[in-house]
Amino acid sequence: MTVRSGQSGARRAGAFTTALLLGAVLAVSEVTAEPFAYITNQRANNVSVIDTASQRVVKTVAVGKNPAGVAVSRDGTKVVVTNPDSAELAIIDGRNQKLLELLRVGDGPLGVAVDPAGTRAYVADFYGHFVSVIDLSDRGIVKRVPVGHYPAGIAVSPDGAKIYVAEREDNTLSIINAVTLTVDRTGRVGQHPFGLAVDEKLSRLYVANVESNDVSVLDAHTLAPIKTIKVGERPYAVAVTLDGEQVFVTNQYDSSVSVIDARKLEATATISVGEYPEGIARHPDGRHIYVANWFDNSVSVLDVSALKVVKTIPTDNGSRAFGEFIPALP
Repeated sequence: MTVRSGQSGARRAGAFTTALLLGAVLAVSEVTAEPFAYITNQRANNVSVIDTASQRVVKTVAVGKNPAGVAVSRDGTKVVVTNPDSAELAIIDGRNQKLLELLRVGDGPLGVAVDPAGTRAYVADFYGHFVSVIDLSDRGIVKRVPVGHYPAGIAVSPDGAKIYVAEREDNTLSIINAVTLTVDRTGRVGQHPFGLAVDEKLSRLYVANVESNDVSVLDAHTLAPIKTIKVGERPYAVAVTLDGEQVFVTNQYDSSVSVIDARKLEATATISVGEYPEGIARHPDGRHIYVANWFDNSVSVLDVSALKVVKTIPTDNGSRAFGEFIPALP
């Protein structure tokens, strides 16, 4: 009996040890797992979910009519997609890539950004000329903040205190105070600003101006102009590398990406990508940039150091992905 009891105890101890080891492995796997990229496919009415470790689409999520904008919370658990034509937001659970809800929001939600805490989404309403503030816990509208005409791109400062909005028809960019939810300041940029990005290292804003074929560089606090940089034809969206040394800009008509040296403040390289590139986002590994190609139905993966395409990932019809479609993973 003692021997059998000892064997039983050993088996229980072994099972317990195995469970602990398995739990540890799963915990490590969860922490070190690669993030997902969420690509809106406007003509297919869905989102392609790319596992950036395997660099392939692992899931497709139906999200409503003609999705365009997208934003992912820093921890990757919340994904917000805009459907401008149906005036809806799609909320996706980033833990299992499942659609949670479709919300009616405004007149034409387009650009979207999630605050650093993952508690609010800020939605630029292209047709309504306001920014909708959405509480992501109860999915209610906190406030509509009036801004300039046809707001498009939107971004949040790293500390969550400021929301930056590009106002396309006014050729301006405004700062919304995240506490008072009022416009604090407005500055001039180029013709028809669309996408923008915040450089957290140098406290700058980079704004892509579609009609003037350039990028406005502004002080992120005062909106004072620093420089205007010529890029390709019809620049659309912007991404800044993690180290703040390079800025990547999609050029729709050139089917290219312009690379700006952030220290010299000049375009130093051009990379050919798929046809009609739009959305662009950095990977948190600091080594890759992802570009959504609308007419090619694909995503180009760029190597930041080599300045070339290292992978092309097929997606679905009309890949736009306007916004930060890869989580920052703090």
